[in-house]
Amino acid sequence: MTDSLVFDTNTLIGVVRNLKVAQSFALDKFFPNIITSDTEKVSIDIDIGKRRVAPFCSPLVEGKLVEQRRYQTNEFKPAYIKDKRAPDLRKPVRRMIGERIGGEFNGAEREMANLEFELTDQIDMLTRRLEWMAMQALQLGTVTVSGDGFETTLIDFGRDSTLTVGLTGGTTWSPANIAAGTASPTANIETWQEQILKLSGAKVTDIVFSTGAFQKFLLDPTAKGAIFYPALGQNGNVINPGAQIEQGAIYKGKWGQYDLWVYNDWFVDDNNVEQPMLADGAVIMCGPNLEGTRAFGMIQDPKFNYQGLPFAPKTWVNEDPAQRFIMMQSSPLVIPNRVNASFCATVY
Repeated sequence: MTDSLVFDTNTLIGVVRNLKVAQSFALDKFFPNIITSDTEKVSIDIDIGKRRVAPFCSPLVEGKLVEQRRYQTNEFKPAYIKDKRAPDLRKPVRRMIGERIGGEFNGAEREMANLEFELTDQIDMLTRRLEWMAMQALQLGTVTVSGDGFETTLIDFGRDSTLTVGLTGGTTWSPANIAAGTASPTANIETWQEQILKLSGAKVTDIVFSTGAFQKFLLDPTAKGAIFYPALGQNGNVINPGAQIEQGAIYKGKWGQYDLWVYNDWFVDDNNVEQPMLADGAVIMCGPNLEGTRAFGMIQDPKFNYQGLPFAPKTWVNEDPAQRFIMMQSSPLVIPNRVNASFCATVY
């Protein structure tokens, strides 16, 4: 009877894995720094630079007293995350995903595998939340945090209002406007880079497009033929100028000083509706001078001695009825340290 269950035609031949896993393009590209704090808040010191010039005066008079350069300390309170789960007690009893029909593991082995599966999923969800924060900061210069027992809070990083633009009317990147000459994506980008340079001194090296925005950018006659595809047609080819898409960002070539990227990723919002990480029609301009930081505040739990940790997983068992719980805690905030080194436009 057992043999018929194990070796009949109902034999597992494969597992369809989840491809909708978190990616971290914006985090890795623009927010590479990681800091932890053993307090509820994190602070960033900003050297406030002005383009001052040395004062003229006669050599026969007393030198003019010049004010010292100032700095400011920006203080932020990270949000808090507590991902708590109660895994199904019967999972160690039943065949797990990928296991041979009829079973090949014992209960303890299945429980450990199930815990690993849940923990991996918790880290995946936390990574997606951090990527969401990064994309919000790049698009809006702000991050809005809300949740159970947490008053809705707008964290404003203080980006200059001229660095968030919405094109209207004849300036939008529509095919008709570009053909008529009232809209010029390449001219817009040069104007926006100048504004970023003026306000922050930062050089933009990367432009991140939504799919539709990049298609509109390519309609600009100035862009046609001007995009460089490194190593095209050679061994070790980096860029294929044909149609491409993948989750996260895909490199589309170089135009002038700019690396061009097309970004595609999604998240499920609080209303269980899937939303794009990068809004349709959005164009982000940024670079390493943003000096973005992933900051993690105190884990408010004596189990972790109130330390600052990026991830703080723990597990425990209730005795009767028996139930294992696992919980992932974190106190994250993604901070654009030089916030005026980023820009976002909605181009249609």
